[in-house]
Amino acid sequence: MAIWLQAGAALAVSGIVLRIWYRHWRAKKIAAARRVERPNSSYSSGGVRNQVDRERWGGITLPGLHPLNQEEVHRLLVIADADGIHALSSRDRLFLDNMTVSRPSY
Repeated sequence: MAIWLQAGAALAVSGIVLRIWYRHWRAKKIAAARRVERPNSSYSSGGVRNQVDRERWGGITLPGLHPLNQEEVHRLLVIADADGIHALSSRDRLFLDNMTVSRPSY
């Protein structure tokens, strides 16, 4: 009878140890698989994108543009400065983005 008690106790202790080991192993596995966004990630908020866009648009050289485009770029930059970038439509933003693209001079 004593052997059955010892075997049962050993089985219970080994079950508890095995369960503790499994929980520890699973926690390490989950921690290793977790993806934490790093500060230098490619994601940026809308406000940051707007600021980057405004800085890029500020670098447009007006004398190098056609006179009609000069007037339009100046008008849109005044709107962006006065009312904020949110006041520009997606079409206006696209126009300004196209004006920042360098073009070969012929």
